[in-house]
Amino acid sequence: MNQPANNSGVGPYLTIDGVEEAISFYQAVFNGELLSKMMAEDGERVLHATMRIHGGTVMMSDEFPEYGGHPAPDMERGSPVAMSLRFKDPRNVDRVYALALENGGKESAKPEDMFWGDRFAQVIDIKGHRWMLVAPLEKPET
Repeated sequence: MNQPANNSGVGPYLTIDGVEEAISFYQAVFNGELLSKMMAEDGERVLHATMRIHGGTVMMSDEFPEYGGHPAPDMERGSPVAMSLRFKDPRNVDRVYALALENGGKESAKPEDMFWGDRFAQVIDIKGHRWMLVAPLEKPET
């Protein structure tokens, strides 16, 4: 199995109802790179996949309720957890937000300059996972 060179640190493991579709979304929106994918014995569900997204590692699998696995979020229930993508350039918040919507994502919080000094937006991907898009605003000259 091809693992990222730097496999230390914290990385999310997502349960998804339809990993194949999610992989396509993450590639189109976040320029995600699929590092590995292992199919389940049924030949239909993904047992494990690893992607590199914006320098981090995201792992995922389809639902496996028969083994006591947790259910995946959906567009109605949503997810109590959000992934945060930090960018250097605030324009990337708007660009990635627009890409997410163009590819079937759902608006959660439109891009906005926030009081804490970041450009911020939030989008729900096509499988119900929340993604926060964040970039520091330039500090004004004093």
